Amino acid sequence: MSTLRKPIPHDELVEVPSPYVEPRIAFQALEPRKVNNLTLIDGKTFLSTTIAGDIMPAGAPDVGFFHDDTRFLSHLELRIGGHRTVVLSSSTEKTFASQIELTTGNITLRESFDLPENTIHIRREQLLANDVFFDRMTFENFNLQPIEFVVEISYAADFVDVFQVRGVARPVHGQYFRPILKNNVATFSYRGLDGAMRQTTVQVNPAPSVFRDHTAHWELKLEPGKQVQIEAVITPSVEGRSSRAARFDFATGITHRRNTFAQWERSSTRFESSNEVFDAALQTCINDFHALQIPEGSDHIIAAGIPWFATMFGRDSIIAAYQVLSLNPDLACETLRVLARYQGRETNDWRDEEPGKILHEYRAGEMTRHGEMPFSPYYGSVDATPLFLVLLSEAFNWTADEKLVQDLLPAAYSALRWLEQYADLDGDGFIEYQRRSPKGLINQGWKDSWDANMHRDGTVARPPIALIEVQGYVYDAKYRMASLLRAFGDVATADKLKRESLEMARRIEKAFWMPHRGFYAMALDGEKKPVEVVSTNPGHLLWSRAISRERARTVAARMMKDDMFSGWGWRTMSQQEPVFNPLSYHRGSVWPHDNSLVAHGMALNELRQPALHILTTLFQAALRFRDYRLPELFCGVHRREYDDPVHYPVSCSPQAWASGALFLILNSVLGIRPSAPRKELNIVNPQLPDWLDYLNIRNLRIGQSRVGLDFSRRGTRTFCNVVDVEGEKLAVNVAFRK
Repeated sequence: MSTLRKPIPHDELVEVPSPYVEPRIAFQALEPRKVNNLTLIDGKTFLSTTIAGDIMPAGAPDVGFFHDDTRFLSHLELRIGGHRTVVLSSSTEKTFASQIELTTGNITLRESFDLPENTIHIRREQLLANDVFFDRMTFENFNLQPIEFVVEISYAADFVDVFQVRGVARPVHGQYFRPILKNNVATFSYRGLDGAMRQTTVQVNPAPSVFRDHTAHWELKLEPGKQVQIEAVITPSVEGRSSRAARFDFATGITHRRNTFAQWERSSTRFESSNEVFDAALQTCINDFHALQIPEGSDHIIAAGIPWFATMFGRDSIIAAYQVLSLNPDLACETLRVLARYQGRETNDWRDEEPGKILHEYRAGEMTRHGEMPFSPYYGSVDATPLFLVLLSEAFNWTADEKLVQDLLPAAYSALRWLEQYADLDGDGFIEYQRRSPKGLINQGWKDSWDANMHRDGTVARPPIALIEVQGYVYDAKYRMASLLRAFGDVATADKLKRESLEMARRIEKAFWMPHRGFYAMALDGEKKPVEVVSTNPGHLLWSRAISRERARTVAARMMKDDMFSGWGWRTMSQQEPVFNPLSYHRGSVWPHDNSLVAHGMALNELRQPALHILTTLFQAALRFRDYRLPELFCGVHRREYDDPVHYPVSCSPQAWASGALFLILNSVLGIRPSAPRKELNIVNPQLPDWLDYLNIRNLRIGQSRVGLDFSRRGTRTFCNVVDVEGEKLAVNVAFRK
């Protein structure tokens, strides 16, 4: 049983100048993430290592042990006889444990003969459980004689803020202290400029023969066929903040994680198809959504992604929850409650906050707490507020949870007031954004990089900017809330919102349609000049259903042309645009979540074939990534025969809304449309792709009912059989419409 030690008393700490810290904080630019890195996740705590289980090179931005927006371990390296180990294989269990099989290269024994390769087996097991990192190594001797060798494990903690890791320069920082080494425990300490002491405690068992210069040394003697084990328990702590760290060992920790995951699976929908690899890809996504849940009081909210966005995000958390309503609607209900808790209450320029506005991002690291960054929380998102209303409406469609709606009606009214009183910056009827915080985001839609919104001549669109998809979200939010408020007795507001939504649809058509290009503009800039590049932004109008069926067919046809469709998915921008760049973040890359929302909209408009095609190509892309996991984005380079997707260098993986993409598109092509308040489930024109002969769904939650559905394909036709309905009575209607 491991014992988690209390933080070292302050009077025992000895200050050291920052050059003492190894590695020195020198990274100011992001480097490419290694696509085979092992990633373990426990809400806001995560570990990223090499395939050997090391954090190497020391201080590199793509590896480390992170907790609460801070890196608590920046160097971890195992050496045998002064040499690195040889990796035989590595794998992860769900997203909480890794198993890495290692051996030694040729090393020289004290008796001066060489130890043959592959005769020492090292099983390295790593686990995250309740914010604690366990690193256990078992050494086994397969030589015919006893051997003696030296094991060295190096540790360092730089305590850098996640914004520093992402490349934000920081000329000043807090005070580092000399590590305290006592018997089998090393404690690294740092007092930030926010006044909080942060400590990393490394407890190793058995005690090393020597522990100096950040490195523990063991001199081991191992008889033939015998084993010896070394285990490290690494615990982060932040002064003044509660900790989830529990007193358990590796065995009870992994049992705890397995049990909580099993509970998550039992409460979620189950999928089984004729394609085992597709099932494995869905299982990876299910694992991700379990791991990315952040506890917030009695609720949870979905973290955006690893490594840069392991925290709550308004837009990302909302869209991810929307995507997986068919998997587990609890995620949407709890996400809504958490976001309502942090809804804007005042006008605060530093945080781009206004009453009723839904947050963009919430950080708790040193730079935010010290006031260097405005993310405490930060509200610079123009679309999170209407999307909050969209999710509330759709969650009610799936759950019929009247208490949820009643509890959140004050937040919903406040969000509607924000749209009316604050969001239209110039009174033209559109929703615009313009940052007020000097450290805030320049662009505040989902394409939020500085150069995301460019005119065709290469000039950056100047704010205030009205994005076309945001106008669609506002249309959808008002249309949906009109229906919801009518059902809850507020007829007057419902009538007003219905009129405003229809007026928004007319306004979109008039201001954004480009007759000379046969498509919609991406945005209007501060001078109301259209940003005329062809992009995926108008594709979101199909999801919002803010345009006519005729226009929807026009948009869908344009999206399927080669300049937009890369072969793996839709690019964010047409290849024909002068400012197109397939290697950029937002001007030509492929984002799975973006594709899923456009495909979802196509299916809602009964345009199933392009949606099926995207489901196929995104699944084919997923096959080329570790664990069949779609990343945040990949490059929009055109696909040729035998090609793999081109990796984007710092793409997050897992990223919640990328992990949700397959669920949303699958739900869309199957035509699953719930109406839980009416105790109905409608299946409209279901279609399976030609690489699935059948798909069985169990424990699908509609209101207080649990439904089992079997979909089967015969030629070009897909049939749906209702297997069972448990709980409340539910009418399941299967319809085939022309």
